[in-house]
Amino acid sequence: QVAASGATTYAATCARCHEPGGAQAGAVIPRAEIGTDGRRLDAWTADAAEAFNAVGDGHAWQASGFRAASAGYVAPPLDGVWLSAPYLHNGSVPTLRHLLEPQAARPARFWRGYDVYDQDGLGFISDGPDARRVGTLFDTARPGNGNGGHAYGTMLLPDEKRALLEYLKTR
Repeated sequence: QVAASGATTYAATCARCHEPGGAQAGAVIPRAEIGTDGRRLDAWTADAAEAFNAVGDGHAWQASGFRAASAGYVAPPLDGVWLSAPYLHNGSVPTLRHLLEPQAARPARFWRGYDVYDQDGLGFISDGPDARRVGTLFDTARPGNGNGGHAYGTMLLPDEKRALLEYLKTR
């Protein structure tokens, strides 16, 4: 029943960009609109794309389709999103629960690499002695590691966020 409520929240908040057939599904969302760290786009040049396309040269398989970065990102479908932590294009947000919070409430530093799953937050446990022992410190203050942007869903009420997370577990 909670997940069913989350489906309604998903339809109103996420489907426009993330659901096939949504109004912006498959469209490039401008960097200024999404607000995420743009260093990845800055680094993906025409020369980098050409080099990736040449990786298969001389082999039976070929790489193709890589092209220079555009002015934004295409929102992926959210099927199985609970399996793809950490979040945003640069892995700067450890859980989906954190992604539904404003940037100021997201962890500025956390440990990546600990493979114990946070079933409530939908991501990997990123703090505590075991995460510190096994993981690598991820600092969002470093260039390219920013955790800002994607403010969509941050305005939801706590019960709506909980329901949305429960729904995303079913996709």
